[in-house]
Amino acid sequence: MKYDFEDKVAVVTGSAQGIGRAIALGLAGEGAKVVIADVDSEKAGLLQKEIESHGQNALAILTDVSEVSSLDRLIGKVIDKYARIDVLVNSAGICPRTDFEQITEDEWDKVLSVNLKGVFFLCQKVFAHMKKRRQGNMINIASSAGKVGGIQVGAHYSASKAAIICLTKTFALHGAPYGIRVNAVCPGVIGTEMTMCLPRERLETYRKVIPLGTIGTAEDVANAVLFLASDRSNYITGELIDVDGGLIMD
Repeated sequence: MKYDFEDKVAVVTGSAQGIGRAIALGLAGEGAKVVIADVDSEKAGLLQKEIESHGQNALAILTDVSEVSSLDRLIGKVIDKYARIDVLVNSAGICPRTDFEQITEDEWDKVLSVNLKGVFFLCQKVFAHMKKRRQGNMINIASSAGKVGGIQVGAHYSASKAAIICLTKTFALHGAPYGIRVNAVCPGVIGTEMTMCLPRERLETYRKVIPLGTIGTAEDVANAVLFLASDRSNYITGELIDVDGGLIMD
């Protein structure tokens, strides 16, 4: 399926690696001007060069989503260069697997700052620009853990993703009168660096409980994001798409 994002400006946080990287590459491949917003400036710069080597448009901007001032700088640079933001994808996140009895206050605050605070304030700030143009599209990367709780992942991670699901619906309600659509994707077990570093025994356990019998790819998630970001989903807002091989059927 081909999409037309020609001349669209798409900001993707956490896009230097993993799911965010796959999303950035997918959007660029469909003609979007992609802003790579990531705290890892080296990897972000390499991705920009990779995208540009294919004749596509990209801009890497050092961004720490846990700092509101960094989000302000990000938006300022994007607006100065492109004068608009058509698509926002909130993909930045961290996933410590600390047992809930061992989670410290500092770790809790760090996870919630990156995974939740960053999403809220970036959506809030981008919303103001989309509202003026009465159009726009936001996609948040949540998680199946946000639906069922954190057993294989940290309780702070699952709590942040549950909150993102709620925020998605809240922003969708506020955005609808202005033509702004807001949706979320809930990945299950995806074969990124974060997952594939786990013991082989645990990965095999995952495969056994996934109805499709395989671990998903970052591209699987990116495909769902591209659909939600495209005009082909014009009548969809406030929804969650599970990309989990059938692990959660709700």
